[in-house]
Amino acid sequence: MQMRSRTYDHFISLWRSFRDWMPPHDKRAPAETSPSLICIAVVLTFLLIILEMDDHRAELEALGLLTDNFPIPAVFLGP
Repeated sequence: MQMRSRTYDHFISLWRSFRDWMPPHDKRAPAETSPSLICIAVVLTFLLIILEMDDHRAELEALGLLTDNFPIPAVFLGP
């Protein structure tokens, strides 16, 4: 008898529960996207953009795409 880890069993259990949320593969059945899912995706995208701009601030300033006309307080900048 093969021993399976509890993590594997937990993953399989989660996968089976998430599988019920997925739309069927039938093209005739309409699949709707949750408005909250769209909102979360938009917020996460904007956060990623902000973090990338903060990370590449020096390169953007060198290219002239980001100016220091409106200085941002150091509290809001990353390390």
